[in-house]
Amino acid sequence: MRVKSIVFALCAVMAVAMWAEADACTSAVISGRATKSGRPLLWKHRDTGTEWNHIEYLKGEKYAFSALVNSRDKERKEAWAGANEKGFAIMNTASYNMKPDSLKYLPEREGEVMKEALGKCASVAEFEEFLKNMKLPRALETNFGVIDAEGGAAYFEVWDYGYTKYDANDEANAPNGYIIRSNYSFSGAQDEGMGYIRYQNAEYLIHRAYAAGELSAEWIFAGASRSFFNAMLDSDLLSEAGRPESGWAIDQDYIPRNSSSASVVVEGVKKGDNPDATTIWSVLGYPPCSYAVAAWVKAEKEIAPIIAASEDGHSPMNLMAVDLKRKVFPVSRGNGKRYMRVDVIERAIDLLRPYEVQSMQGAAKVRDQIAKKGFDKNLVREYNQSVCEAAPNREQIVQQVMNR
Repeated sequence: MRVKSIVFALCAVMAVAMWAEADACTSAVISGRATKSGRPLLWKHRDTGTEWNHIEYLKGEKYAFSALVNSRDKERKEAWAGANEKGFAIMNTASYNMKPDSLKYLPEREGEVMKEALGKCASVAEFEEFLKNMKLPRALETNFGVIDAEGGAAYFEVWDYGYTKYDANDEANAPNGYIIRSNYSFSGAQDEGMGYIRYQNAEYLIHRAYAAGELSAEWIFAGASRSFFNAMLDSDLLSEAGRPESGWAIDQDYIPRNSSSASVVVEGVKKGDNPDATTIWSVLGYPPCSYAVAAWVKAEKEIAPIIAASEDGHSPMNLMAVDLKRKVFPVSRGNGKRYMRVDVIERAIDLLRPYEVQSMQGAAKVRDQIAKKGFDKNLVREYNQSVCEAAPNREQIVQQVMNR
């Protein structure tokens, strides 16, 4: 009996550890009053048990939408961050301190709920009604971040029988116009959950960018999803002072981690602007080894092939990022996956940054044209073509990173 108890306890500990790593993200809801452009931003840095995801156009009950989906979810049951044709957008981070009873016997439903919400909701207010009308228990323990085309921006910390709303436009909730969440809920049990140091990292970085007037999709990818600043250690692995002499470091409590599989920013529109200008920026794969490409819902299935699923079910961008990530984490035996090559990370970022600058500059022109003159599919086609023509060769970029 004692042996069985010990085995059960060990299995429980292992399950919790695997669960925490499988669904652990860093995120932010940023109202237009805090951003450089005046447009709201919804950011999800995704950490998950799967390496494979891409952007796909789908149709819901009422609205069409484009979203980050698991490439191996053949039935497309879930969506993990995205926006719909009305300019409503949603993402989430798993929470581990609200203890819903249902999760003892029911699977978590965040991805299914987000897919359903994208197909039904046109605004933050409609999403709140959607939550109120949901059958109980919800089988949820999560922080949903949402924005809409009317300037709405909020988090909903949701569990089986309730939720708490935090409005990014309310100075009491968000003095500076932004709210950050990792893997615990402010309305949950104190000092339980995950991601406290990652939250501190994001808080430090985003506050500095806000104070400097730099908050934008471009900054988030470069300044947060590829940041190796650690608030507990007060050091940055990519700085001259923090760079390890050996070139190696332990992967612990940074925003980008071995489990990071994407970074997505949905850039909304200013109140009164055409919601068609809502832009979904995605960095597929391990963010230090990838770069941002844009998509628009109104373009429907015309998504840049580099971030869409190819015939083998994977996006070319994700494949490249996985190849590079395996050079960052080359040791698989024992605890080897916890050790990363900082020198490879630096070279990958340096080599891929020009591709991102070109991609984002081109997409910004398309976005601004849509905002002023309405949607033009030809502009999107030209952008998609230019992004694909400029993309690096997968094998060559890996060789360049390793031989530079």
